[in-house]
Amino acid sequence: MNRQSNNVVTLWEHGLTLSRALFLLLLMATTLQGEPQDLAQQLNKATSAAITDATATKEYHLAYRMKAGQNVRSRVVHLVSMDTKIEGEFESLKSRSVSTRVFQISHVDDQGNMTFVHLVEDAELWQKVTGKDEVRYDSRRNEVVPENYIKVAEAIGKPLATITISPAGTIVRRDDAVSQFNPGIGMLMPQLPQRSVKIGQRWFGMEKVRVRLKSGRVQAIQLRKQYKLEQVKNGLATISVRTQVLTPVNDPKIQSQLMQRLQHGTIKFDLDAGRIYSSKMELDERVIGFRGAASMIHYLSRMTETQVISTGPRPPSSSTASSVGQGD
Repeated sequence: MNRQSNNVVTLWEHGLTLSRALFLLLLMATTLQGEPQDLAQQLNKATSAAITDATATKEYHLAYRMKAGQNVRSRVVHLVSMDTKIEGEFESLKSRSVSTRVFQISHVDDQGNMTFVHLVEDAELWQKVTGKDEVRYDSRRNEVVPENYIKVAEAIGKPLATITISPAGTIVRRDDAVSQFNPGIGMLMPQLPQRSVKIGQRWFGMEKVRVRLKSGRVQAIQLRKQYKLEQVKNGLATISVRTQVLTPVNDPKIQSQLMQRLQHGTIKFDLDAGRIYSSKMELDERVIGFRGAASMIHYLSRMTETQVISTGPRPPSSSTASSVGQGD
């Protein structure tokens, strides 16, 4: 098979019809007559350009697809650094949490809606605050629970919620068993587009969060998450996500509460498996005046998540580290 034939196959494999591929190569050969020494190079360039064009116009269907009886495990690492200054007093808080989160898929209906139980199997937690001793807790090794982590320890291994979602990630039903659990357990199911999308296209997901005002009342704040399909490579779709605050917020006290609810980062979605492969969210937010004119809070956060699927119960603890640590 000669070089032109190879280019025809390459173009065809990337979504161009055979007649279209042949037409492009015939046009190139006609255009390049008289310059045989550059023909191979020009053909390769034209092939690459055609593949890029085909990729840009190709549509991708992103949908969750999980089976009843499947356990979807995630290794979640959450790092936080928060500096505050109030009335001249400076305080620094550093924390790290490493947890294993599980979605136990119990049912999938005829529409593809998936019902799962959400729980956290284990957690390794650390915290250091200015002027205080550091606090550590590992649910797999420590019997004595530090006071800071009592509520977290009580929830580990227990169902946090039973949730039903659509193939696009829309919550159909949610029954919470534990409220206000430790937020450092990663994302649930990010919203996927209702229709097939091309690279560069965007879609949105809406969310309401509640914050407490100075008066003690609770106010709902409308957030919108903007998703964008950035690229598709080796079966993984890279999706960027950024949270937008739609409700006008001018009160620094409310802004200081909102900063931990924002999500900016990237998600990698496995098109064949129909699940999130990994995600990485980072925040760098600063608010001045949240508690007096000279007060300041600076919040840095990084959360990474890598999922590992198994279809049965979790392996014994001796093999847990190798199973959960995949993807590091």
